[in-house]
Amino acid sequence: MWFTEDAWSPIIACVLLAALCFVIAWTTQKPKLLYAVALLLVASIVIFFVEQAIVSDLEQVEAQLTELVDTFVRESQANPKAAQPQCVRFFSERNDRDKARIAAAVAMVRVDSVRMTDVQSKITNQGTRAITLFRANGTVSIGSEGGQYPTRWELSWQKEAGEWRVTTTRMLNAVNGTEIGIPRIDR
Repeated sequence: MWFTEDAWSPIIACVLLAALCFVIAWTTQKPKLLYAVALLLVASIVIFFVEQAIVSDLEQVEAQLTELVDTFVRESQANPKAAQPQCVRFFSERNDRDKARIAAAVAMVRVDSVRMTDVQSKITNQGTRAITLFRANGTVSIGSEGGQYPTRWELSWQKEAGEWRVTTTRMLNAVNGTEIGIPRIDR
């Protein structure tokens, strides 16, 4: 876990302190302060690479969400469609309802493009569960009919065997956020 939300705050602090040390060294003619400048600049570089190596649970959940949506779009465009789509692997083993829904959706619709916005995630239950709210706006076609559709979703995640998996999905009204039923797709 990183001690700040991002690496830029401590990097900027190190660079500002280095600049301050440089100005003080220049005005007081104390060259030993240049060692502090060098040390702070090296610390900035180290902080950047350490932050890149640390992946928080929130970052993992959001990466899984992006991968889920990208996999769904790619599989919806495939011709012929796979018998068992890969996007079901993002769902919990016990979440048969949503796995069946996503498999049916992949088989029935074609998503030409999707744009995710307003992604909000939070970790709960001492790091074992997460909730993600997001909007997905896309060009969707079912058979010969299609158009631009805005949607809003809430996904609940649970950590299973070190991986984040979707346990429940809720489709929300795109305007007011109340829950609406997920359209039923029969094969």
